[in-house]
Amino acid sequence: MILVATHTGLVRLAPGAAPEWIGEHRPDLMGFTPHPLRPRVFFASGHPDVRMYQRDPVGNLGLLLSEDGGRTWRSLALRGQADFHALTYSPRNGGEIFGWNVAGQPGLYRVALGTNAVERLAASGLTDVLALSASPDGTRLLAGTTSGLKMSEDSGRSWHVVKGLPAGVSVTALAHHVSDGRTVYAYLHGQGAGLMCSRDGGITWEPLGFHAVTRTPVVALATGPGERLALATAAGDVHRSADGGRTWRAVLVHGRLAGDHR
Repeated sequence: MILVATHTGLVRLAPGAAPEWIGEHRPDLMGFTPHPLRPRVFFASGHPDVRMYQRDPVGNLGLLLSEDGGRTWRSLALRGQADFHALTYSPRNGGEIFGWNVAGQPGLYRVALGTNAVERLAASGLTDVLALSASPDGTRLLAGTTSGLKMSEDSGRSWHVVKGLPAGVSVTALAHHVSDGRTVYAYLHGQGAGLMCSRDGGITWEPLGFHAVTRTPVVALATGPGERLALATAAGDVHRSADGGRTWRAVLVHGRLAGDHR
């Protein structure tokens, strides 16, 4: 099963079934990340649909939590203040969410899930974030930016450029393997780049041969058990792989169910 967070709500894509909207509301989910160990727990951010706004006129929803698979949502922190365009879960300190906020006071934030305490981090060396991913053990954070891939090894306080990738190329999507912190996937949107994989935590990289259309980069990556991998593009295409990205099968093409999705 693949979950797709869209500008008009959350969609479930199950093999052999038509796409299914989850929940009664259709919020604009700008940021979205699942809990890696609790399959019905999701975190998101964005904007309300019309009915939600009529009931509670707040434009930015802050950090949202769903504990029922996306059917309902409630605000955890920064309601009315933050619009997180990138989110990631880290298991450190009992669970933390890192998010890149583009509203109010923009920048990198950390939310402690035990207390919902919020901290805006200095995040030295980090700007223009497009994607975030924390390693399964929480020791490293990666950020895809418009100028390349950045890494933090001190819980987001400071960042440095990850070498071994083409310099200055936008990294539009990121994902650590769900259980193997040494395996990382990144999409580089530039000439001769495309989908890349590291087997040593981001030190060395190899191309996987997947290239999206020039004007529609990959905007989301997700990993599953074994070598399962899924990606989504800005054109509304969704693809899945069962062999770590070596071969792919279309699930959606321009937002419509592909004929070979079973």
